[in-house]
Amino acid sequence: MNRPWPQDWQGLVARSWLVRWVLAVGLLFLVVFAGYIARLREPFNSHAEAVQRQLQLQGVLADGAEKLVELERAQQALEQAMTGLQALRWRLAAGEGMSELLDQLALSGHEHGLSFERIEVNEAQEAAGYRLQPLEISVHGRYPALRLWLEQWLQQLRLLSLPQLRLALQEEGSGEVGARLLIHAYHPGEELPVPAALADEPAQDALSKATFDPFQAWLPATQGKELRHIPLARLEMVGSLSQSGRRQALLRSAGHLYRVGQGDRLGLDEGVVVAVDAGQLEVRERIYLGGRWQTRYRYLVLEKRE
Repeated sequence: MNRPWPQDWQGLVARSWLVRWVLAVGLLFLVVFAGYIARLREPFNSHAEAVQRQLQLQGVLADGAEKLVELERAQQALEQAMTGLQALRWRLAAGEGMSELLDQLALSGHEHGLSFERIEVNEAQEAAGYRLQPLEISVHGRYPALRLWLEQWLQQLRLLSLPQLRLALQEEGSGEVGARLLIHAYHPGEELPVPAALADEPAQDALSKATFDPFQAWLPATQGKELRHIPLARLEMVGSLSQSGRRQALLRSAGHLYRVGQGDRLGLDEGVVVAVDAGQLEVRERIYLGGRWQTRYRYLVLEKRE
């Protein structure tokens, strides 16, 4: 190996046509490959940009779909709120006018035995989205009837508020109570359809039948001798009082309150109060049973009110 390697290679190329052909094909392949790479660079870059753009658009589309779902939910919530608002606005007058309101006022009052002295419809006051109509009413009757009438009238479908109420005894001993009321009635200012939810609304609770009258004096048992002629079943314990270590029960009968203490007579069967505490009253009675007189104990219990 006296001659250098390049000279051997040049000689080999000069003597062998196969080597020359391989070299020519290799050079041609390199040229073609380089040209191919050069031609594909721009489409490849464009493809990469298109893929990236597609991914971005998919992300935007996904965000848009989420926002669309949120928008639909917001739209449903808005529709429900608008429906609820319209139902509340309908309840301002319940589809009725002032004439219907006054008719109901008069009819319900006479049903409870009340007498109206004055009904004055004042000037309406305009507000945002509704109209306020003040009413001044003077009426008199028994307190239990007034209370029941007012409770019934204020529980109707239309909205009524009572910002002012004044009660006063008409005449001493008459039992008649006069009432002066300022009532606010409302109107939405437009005709609204009856809300569909009204069909699912539960019936109103029964009105209370209490006969308690705060304008009647509380009578002690010594003055209320009629308690000896009233069955215990018609007496109701409504409270108790304690003074100087002695407790008295508060009993109600026919709209009157009585104070009853230990030793007082009570009921039809020679009943005598033997014990009074904060929650009940104990009565000892004598009854004729089985051919002889017997003793039995009965109780009046204070009813708990929620």
